[in-house]
Amino acid sequence: MSRAKVAAVRPEISRVLAVPAAFIREIPPEFEDGNRHMNVMHYFRLHGEAMWQQHGALGYTESGKFGLFAMEQHVAYYREVLVGHEVSVHVCDLGRTDKVARGISYLVNRTVGEVASSFEFLSMNVDRVSRRPAEFADTVAAALDESIARARSLGFGPDDGVLELRPSLVRERD
Repeated sequence: MSRAKVAAVRPEISRVLAVPAAFIREIPPEFEDGNRHMNVMHYFRLHGEAMWQQHGALGYTESGKFGLFAMEQHVAYYREVLVGHEVSVHVCDLGRTDKVARGISYLVNRTVGEVASSFEFLSMNVDRVSRRPAEFADTVAAALDESIARARSLGFGPDDGVLELRPSLVRERD
């Protein structure tokens, strides 16, 4: 299958800042690498932390029956982040099927006023006992639908990012 979109597009910062921040923090010295900027593993770490907060807001817990498993991710780096810069991460749910959610998070470098990176994800709802894909619980589906509607009201939707929800996603992973 060929895809028309092959590269992420950096959105305007004003669009991203309209999405509530999962958190705001200053980059510590231990995040610096040999190139004297924040190492890529810390971009991933910050995006991941914001995603976990989003999952908690949807009703997922460490001891719950269901969990969201990573299926596919796409990270794009637009600008470097330096030690001492203040950053925030903003998460948008973009769509879902009955078992798969698609979203994107943006890391904003608030010090210089730029979107520094994006982290797009596909996550599958999985029954933690059977270890098999499962339909979203009604409460999670409703929370996801509300989150998707909120993102759409801010101008984010299916055209953002490069990953896509496909009906065959779950069958490919079963």
